Parts: sequence; C-alpha cells; structure tokens
Amino acid sequence: MDFLQSVMSDLNRNLAASRPSLMEMEEKEDYTYRLRDGSVIDIGKEQFGRLWDICSDEEKLRLRIPIYVSTDTSGEISAWKVEGKTEASVVSRLLGKPIFRDDRVRLYNPDLMKLKKIIPDAYLVVFVP
Repeated sequence: MDFLQSVMSDLNRNLAASRPSLMEMEEKEDYTYRLRDGSVIDIGKEQFGRLWDICSDEEKLRLRIPIYVSTDTSGEISAWKVEGKTEASVVSRLLGKPIFRDDRVRLYNPDLMKLKKIIPDAYLVVFVP
C-alpha cells in the first residue's frame, strides 16, 4: 500500500497551491492560480467568462479554481468524477450531464475531452486510490 500511495503522490505533483474563488479572481482581475511546483496557470478571460456566465451568485463565491477531476473506481468500469455540490453542479451544466448524487458528477473519457475543450486550464486531474 505504501508503494501505491507513493506512486499516487508522484502523480499529484500538479495540485494547486492556491485555489481562488471566481469572485476573488474577478475582484483582483487576476485569472491565475499557482501550482505546488511554483508554476502559474492562467485560465484567461475567456475560460473565466464561461464559468462566470454559468454560475449563480452563490456559486461565484463558492467555486474554487481549479476544479478537481479525480479517478472514480466505484463503478464496474473506471471513470472520472467531480465532487462537491458547487463543482458538480457547474460541471454538470457545462457538459449537459446529470448529477450522479447531490455532490458528484461522473465523467467518462469523452466527457473529459469535452471539458478540456471548454475550460482547458480551469481544471486539474487528480489521481486517488
């Protein structure tokens, strides 16, 4: 198990060191977030606008960027998931996908490709055991 955790940890080096909300980004007019390795990711005004336009006022306060997409091994076939009430709701509307539970939307590879086309820099893939 320690080996598996070590491998997963290496895969997650790209986790965000900061996760500003949409509202914080708008107030600062700074559409970036920083990764643990020091890299700065700019989601740009276009991706920010897509998210801003689809979010309610409450979601603009709660949605933190980047949105985490993680592995989902709970089903018979492997998939991806976005967890969190706000995150799942926003991604569900972006992709036109139903919410799996109140706080989770399940994605498959075509969904992930579509998400990458819509908000390529505003989400990160996270590997969890």
